[in-house]
Amino acid sequence: MGSVFFFLVAQNTDALRASPALQSAFIAQLIDKAGFPPGVINVLHGHGATSGATLSSHMDVRVLSFTGSGRTGRLVSEAAARSNLKNIHLELGGKSPALIFDDADLERAAADTQHSMTFNTGQVCMANSRIYVQDTVADAFVAAFKARYAGVRVGAATEQSTQMGPVADAAQYETISRYIGLAKEAGGKLVLGDAGGRHQDADKGYFIGPHIFTDLPEDSLPVKEEIFGPVVSIGVFKTEEEALQKANDTEFGLYAAVYTKDISRAIRVAKGLESGTVGVNCTSPTLAVDMPFGGYKSSGVGREGLKHSLNNFLEEKTVLIKL
Repeated sequence: MGSVFFFLVAQNTDALRASPALQSAFIAQLIDKAGFPPGVINVLHGHGATSGATLSSHMDVRVLSFTGSGRTGRLVSEAAARSNLKNIHLELGGKSPALIFDDADLERAAADTQHSMTFNTGQVCMANSRIYVQDTVADAFVAAFKARYAGVRVGAATEQSTQMGPVADAAQYETISRYIGLAKEAGGKLVLGDAGGRHQDADKGYFIGPHIFTDLPEDSLPVKEEIFGPVVSIGVFKTEEEALQKANDTEFGLYAAVYTKDISRAIRVAKGLESGTVGVNCTSPTLAVDMPFGGYKSSGVGREGLKHSLNNFLEEKTVLIKL
């Protein structure tokens, strides 16, 4: 939805396809109520394999902006290239690391990373689903993080006391549950979760409470792949070099965080992180709307954020005039 405004400012017409069918229908009603002329913003319904594929390959579509999984992003990119070489902007997955050094404010780091994993039930591409802590403070950080994460109130989104609502749907519930099982099979130590932390309610949704794993192998799927849920792995490092190696050992590069009181180290580590955005003593969802946001590696193509978003939907032209 964020791209629609910039489409319009750049004087383009827009074909919008939002994933949830009810959301698309509601958006269509709002567009009509706002008085947009017919044909300026067009809302498409249907599954990605039909409506999404049609948009990606249509010869009259010149720009595509897509937010979603890496797998679908690759399909969109292929269709755009095969048709009319559309300009594309892709915001894809993430496996965002937070690095906690031994001189960091541990309570602040625990609070920030807990919020990152609680926000939207962890279903955010830049959620800190991997946390790496320097070995000398690892136990203290895990205790602080667990205390905060365990206190999160899980419930229906309509209840005022709820801090973390249900996951998107039954399919996502099963996906997250599968990764929890894989983490156990890989030998991960379950520090928090599972004791009544997963349940389904026909009226209120599909609920998965906070889960923390430690001691997971770095090559295990729960560490390598995007889970898109409230499941976090906490690992340990000894040196700055090891921290960078573990943080960068992923196909993704969307958001990373560094917690330290040493500004020289912070800048050095930020430069070494293969990530489009790096927070120093802060983490996702912290962003600056006027700064570029986008991913390295398999996390996407292009940038967004005010002028960067606008430029996605503009073409440059050179005009030479001889007098």
